[in-house]
Amino acid sequence: MQLVSYNPNWRHQADQLQQQFHDQPWLKASSHIGSTAMPKVLARPIIDIALLVPDLTAATEAIHGQPVPEQAQTIQLIVAGQPFHLHLCLDEARYQTLINFRDYLNAHRTDSRKYTAVRQGLPADAHYYAAKANFVAGINAKATEWLRTKDQHEHHDRTVRAELVNMCLIINPATQEVVVENKIDAQWTGLTFPGGHVDPGESQVHAMRREVYEETGLTVNQLKLVGTVTWVENDAGDVSLGTLYTTTDFSGDLLAGSYEGAISWQPLASLTPDKLAPSVAELLQVFTNPEINEAFWGADDTQLNLS
Repeated sequence: MQLVSYNPNWRHQADQLQQQFHDQPWLKASSHIGSTAMPKVLARPIIDIALLVPDLTAATEAIHGQPVPEQAQTIQLIVAGQPFHLHLCLDEARYQTLINFRDYLNAHRTDSRKYTAVRQGLPADAHYYAAKANFVAGINAKATEWLRTKDQHEHHDRTVRAELVNMCLIINPATQEVVVENKIDAQWTGLTFPGGHVDPGESQVHAMRREVYEETGLTVNQLKLVGTVTWVENDAGDVSLGTLYTTTDFSGDLLAGSYEGAISWQPLASLTPDKLAPSVAELLQVFTNPEINEAFWGADDTQLNLS
C-alpha cells in the first residue's frame, strides 16, 4: 500500500467536518483518529473520524454516505475531493478504544514504526482491515495497560534543586568591544562576563539588570535571551541553570572594578580561550553563534557540551 507523509491540513479538514456535525441530535462526541492524526506516522490519506452516536440508524441517515466494505459501522464521505471514513460507535468503550490507539502510537515511536511497516505490505482493498486486525488488537491491549499505569509513570516526583544564575554579553556595536570582568576568585580566574544569581521571587530579566548594575555600574535594556547553560551538580539531578543574554543597549559609567574583579571594555575578537575563565569560551559560542543555544554539563561530563 502507498503511504504518504503527514499533511498538517488533515487536522484542519477533520476539524471542519466535525464542526459541520456540531450540535446535531444524533451525535454525542467526535474525534480525529487514525494515521492522519499521527504526525510522526506515514498515513493512508483517508481521514478517519470516530463518532459517538446514541442511534446508529439516525446517524447513518443523517450522514448520507456509503458503507465501507468489511468495516462494520463505518461510512465513507468525500468532501472537496478528500475521502473521510466515519466510524460510528454506539458505546463509549469502543469510541475510547479508537482514541487510545491514536494516543498510544503518538506516544510510542517504536510501535508507530511497526504500524507503518505492517500497513506497507498490505493490499489497498477490502481485505486491508482484516489483514491488520491482529496488530491493531495487540496495540489496543498495550494502550489499555499504558493508560492503566500512565499516572504512575507521569506523576512521580521529578523535583530537583535548581540554582538560578545568569550572564550578559554587553556589546558596543560601534567598537565591537564587550564588557569583561577579570575574576579574582582563586578557584575561577580569567576573563568572564557580568552575571550572578537570581534572588527568590525575582524575575530572570530583573535579576540580570540588577547584577549588571551592581557589578559594572551600567544600566542595560533590550536584553535578548540567546541560550541557556546547565550544570548537573550530582546524581540526584540537582542543577545550576543559567540564562544567557546579550544587549547593545546600555547607559552609565563603567566602574573600574568591583568585588568580582577589574572591569573593562575588551575587543570581542581578542577573547581567546587562554584569556577566559574555565568554560567561558564555550559560553561565548552560545552568545555569538545563532546556531548554538545550549551549553550542558552532565554529572559525568568533564566539559560543557554545546548544542
